[in-house]
Amino acid sequence: MKNLELDNFLPYQLVMVADSISRSLAKVYADFDLTTPEWRILAHLQQSDNRTPTELGRLTNMDKARVTRALILMDNKHLVVRTSNSQDKRVVHISLTEQGKQLFQQIEPQVLAWNQNFSHVLPNKKNQLLLDLLKQLNQWCLTHCTSTEEPPKAE
Repeated sequence: MKNLELDNFLPYQLVMVADSISRSLAKVYADFDLTTPEWRILAHLQQSDNRTPTELGRLTNMDKARVTRALILMDNKHLVVRTSNSQDKRVVHISLTEQGKQLFQQIEPQVLAWNQNFSHVLPNKKNQLLLDLLKQLNQWCLTHCTSTEEPPKAE
């Protein structure tokens, strides 16, 4: 590609698709009065409870301010509880309350149904291939995109 053509520029296409998917999926959890940051945190805490805000930021790919705002909203809704670390009072661990766990259980079937419907866009083998490729791209980004290193050259 000699000139930038957005239709053939992979980063642009990935962002556009991810944004469309995110907005569509947000309609599911918006019915439960959750924002996208709240949903991301809820889903991660359901998978692995007792996380620090820093860990949640890394897992959800959100900055500290966005995580903090989401946790305040979730705290006000009684979805999370904060526990201070006994060795270091500056460290706080976040866990889901019973109410938070119940909310996730209410949303989960709808999110899974949305995902099942979305998955029919591609044949089954291509779904798995796309998922594997996205994981590979994400892994590369985790190790390279925070540095000044350039993407590998095409062979």
